[in-house]
Amino acid sequence: MRTISPARKIDGTISVPGDKSIAHRAVLLSLLSEGPISVVNFPESADCQTSLNIVRQLGVEVETIGDRMVLRPPEELTTGSDVVLDCGNSGTTARLLAGIIAGSEAEVTLSGDESLQRRPMKRIIDPLSQMGAEVFSENYRLPMRIRGARLLPFEYRLPVASAQVKSCLLLAGLASGCTTVIREDQLTRDHTELMLQELGEGIEVRYVKPVLVEDPIDPRKRRTEMPEPFKKEITLSGQARLHGGLVDIPGDVSSAAFFFAAAAISGGTVTVERCGLNPTRTGFVEHLKACGCRVTVEERKTVSGEVRGTVTVTGGQLKPRKIHGETTVGLIDEIPIVSVVAAYTPGTTIIRDAAELKVKESDRLTAIAQNLDRMGIKCGVLDDGLAIEGKSEVSGADVRSFGDHRIAMAFAVAALGAVGPSTIDDDRIVDISCPGFFELLDRIHGE
Repeated sequence: MRTISPARKIDGTISVPGDKSIAHRAVLLSLLSEGPISVVNFPESADCQTSLNIVRQLGVEVETIGDRMVLRPPEELTTGSDVVLDCGNSGTTARLLAGIIAGSEAEVTLSGDESLQRRPMKRIIDPLSQMGAEVFSENYRLPMRIRGARLLPFEYRLPVASAQVKSCLLLAGLASGCTTVIREDQLTRDHTELMLQELGEGIEVRYVKPVLVEDPIDPRKRRTEMPEPFKKEITLSGQARLHGGLVDIPGDVSSAAFFFAAAAISGGTVTVERCGLNPTRTGFVEHLKACGCRVTVEERKTVSGEVRGTVTVTGGQLKPRKIHGETTVGLIDEIPIVSVVAAYTPGTTIIRDAAELKVKESDRLTAIAQNLDRMGIKCGVLDDGLAIEGKSEVSGADVRSFGDHRIAMAFAVAALGAVGPSTIDDDRIVDISCPGFFELLDRIHGE
C-alpha cells in the first residue's frame, strides 16, 4: 500500500522507460530474423521481460554490448510438443507469439497468469485456424496449444480494431512464408509494419483516401466517398524477409500520458524527453490540446522508423469532450487517465465505443467508476463506456488497483490534485509497464 499526498505544484523534466509495444516486437521478431537485432533503450517492465525470457527459451542468444542488447536468432524455430511458455500478464506476448508459432514448425502451449487466462483469444484463434494452423483451446482462452504448419495465403479484414490481431497474422505469414493481406476499417498502431519495413523487405502499406464524386441527386455538387470499404491495406509478400538491424526505442508515450495528465489537472508544466510520437499513439496529447492544455513539441525526428521528440504539456482551463469512434481507438490504453482528467474537468465527459476495456487486465470501466465514486465523482457505466461528471474539487480516498497497472497509475495521478491524502492498495503492479513510476512522480511532485 502507498500513501500519496496532494501536490502543491507539478513541474519537471523527465524521461520515461522505452515504449513497451515497440520493445515486444523487437524481441519477438528476433525469432524470425536472418541476422542479429540490436536494441537500444529496452525497458525493464515486467511484460517486456516476459517476452525476452521466452525468446531465450526458444533459442535466441541475448548479449549486452555497451548500451545495446544484441539478439542473435536461432538457426530454426523448433520445439518438442511438451513445451509450455508462460506469457505472464502480457496479452501482446501471447497474441504475437501465437502467430509466430502458428507459422513455424514448432508445437507450443501458451499459458499466463490468472488475469491473462481471462482475456479473449478467439479473435486470433479463428483466423489462425483459417490459415491452416492447429490451435487447441478451451473456451477460447489460455492455456492454448498451437501446432505450427505451412500456412495458406490469407486475406483478412479485421472485424475489430486490434493491432495485436493484425500483428499476430502478419507474423504468422512471415514465419510461414505465405502472402498475407490485412485490411483495417479503423487505423490501429502500426509499430509492426514500421519495424518490418526498417529491418526487412517484402511488406507494402496502402492507405485508402476519400475521393470527390458527383452527387447522384444533384450533379452540380460533389461529395466525398471512400473508393473501398476499408482505410488501410497491408500486404506481406510470401518472399518477405527480415534481415535484422538496429531498433532504438523511444520513450513510451502511454507512460508519459500519466505525467502529462498531472500537469493538466494541476495547471503545472511537465516535459518528457525523447518521447515517442508515432501518429497512431499521440491521441492523448491531442486530447489534452482539445481539453484546453498547451502542448509543444521540440527536437522532432525519426529514428528506427519511429517519430520522437521532446514534449511539454502545460495545464489550462479544462473543457469536457465527447469521445467515440476512432478517437476512442486511438486512446484505448489511455482511457483510465482520460477519465481522471475528466474528473477534474467541470461538466460531463462521455466516452463511448470502449467495450474493449471490459476484457483488459481488469474490467477497466468498472474499476474506473468505482474509484471515481470513492473520490466523490459521479461516474455512470454505459454498455460501451462511461459518463463522468467532473468538478473542481476531488476528494482523497482509498483506491484499488484491481491488479491493473494502468488503473494504479491513473489514480496515483488523481491523488495529486485531491483534497487530502489517498492510498493505493498495490503499488508494485506498475512494474508491469513503468518501473520507477513513483520515483518519476516524485520528481514532478512539489511538496
